Amino acid sequence: MEKYMESRYANYVGYLQKYKGVVPQQNGNWGAQIYTNNQRIWLGTFKSEIDAAIAYDRASMKLRSADAPRNFPLTKSTLLEASFQSHYSMETILAMIKDGSYQAKFDDYQRLKKDRENDSIVEKGNLGFSCRVLFQKELTPSDVGKLNRLVIPKKYAVRYFPPVPDDVAQGFANDEVTLSFYDTKKRLWKFRYCYWKSSQSFVFTRGWNQFVKDKKLMPKDKITFYYQENLEMPNMGFWVIDTCTSTSHKGASLKLGAEEEEEEESFKDECKMDDQIMETSNVKVHGLKLFGVQIIQ
Repeated sequence: MEKYMESRYANYVGYLQKYKGVVPQQNGNWGAQIYTNNQRIWLGTFKSEIDAAIAYDRASMKLRSADAPRNFPLTKSTLLEASFQSHYSMETILAMIKDGSYQAKFDDYQRLKKDRENDSIVEKGNLGFSCRVLFQKELTPSDVGKLNRLVIPKKYAVRYFPPVPDDVAQGFANDEVTLSFYDTKKRLWKFRYCYWKSSQSFVFTRGWNQFVKDKKLMPKDKITFYYQENLEMPNMGFWVIDTCTSTSHKGASLKLGAEEEEEEESFKDECKMDDQIMETSNVKVHGLKLFGVQIIQ
């Protein structure tokens, strides 16, 4: 019955119907309509025949189902529309189609979904990678001052970084290892990682001062640590370090030698790395891609 009424209306205006639910207008535009429960629903007027046909498909998805007959086959993008439409009532979807706001809101939904996928625990790549946020730290004055060191909170140092060798018996005052990180600009940074027995602190020393200068870090800026691992080869992975500039110190100068403030840690939900793999301290990778560039040891 619905198909008959659509066809009857198209023939009435003398239009050889190419798309379902599309009717020509006297002003050269194209109208879109759909029938449901023997009632005609007007979807609006559009500048092109294809736009009107798309409007019909979108209304059909909400009023009928995603697998109902449509003008255009489903694509990777349109497959998301069922999920997008599930957040709105039928009246709202029809109103968005009619007032022209549907596409913009659907684009926003796709961007948000993509961002969430990028921020998720697992982001599949050519080899299958997992990008995981480890922890975030707000920098204190002493972290970016003359002491030339970054204090790593003990709970994170013990949990995420390798143990510092215990060479006390051999007379070493500060045992150390070297940790390697990549920033989001593909640059490798190596930090001397120590345990200071006098203050019972885990710290980055050599290499940290250069990082502070290069990134122009100041108190209250934040640094975030990630770990990228190969899901198919668990022993192959690397660390990533990223920075986030605070807006609270605009126009302020860096205060050197200040007393260390109480540390605050919060988790950042961003994991923006492309599928990559590299050499870390104790992990060697041969002939693989990092940030889309072939890395050969």
